Amino acid sequence: MQEQEVEKQYERVLALFFAGRMPRFNHARHIAVASILSRLPHGRELMHLGLQIMATRAGTPEKYSREITDHYWEQLNGDLPDMKEFADVFKADTDFE
Repeated sequence: MQEQEVEKQYERVLALFFAGRMPRFNHARHIAVASILSRLPHGRELMHLGLQIMATRAGTPEKYSREITDHYWEQLNGDLPDMKEFADVFKADTDFE
């Protein structure tokens, strides 16, 4: 899948992540977002930025760790997450239609 297609398909996910408003942001969701970003130019840097935003908006900036993020980044397999993993995020889009 081309970079532009990945961005378009997961636009809502990325927008919420970079706004620091990703719901249910646990470890599994963190890995799923990282898997998306790994397909984009400067994905690692974007992952760090997004996690800093998420932690700061949550009032816990000390929870962000470059080392931990890099550790898990190296373990990514390059597969995109199933869209079902973000069903709640995409449902929110249809709630306003």
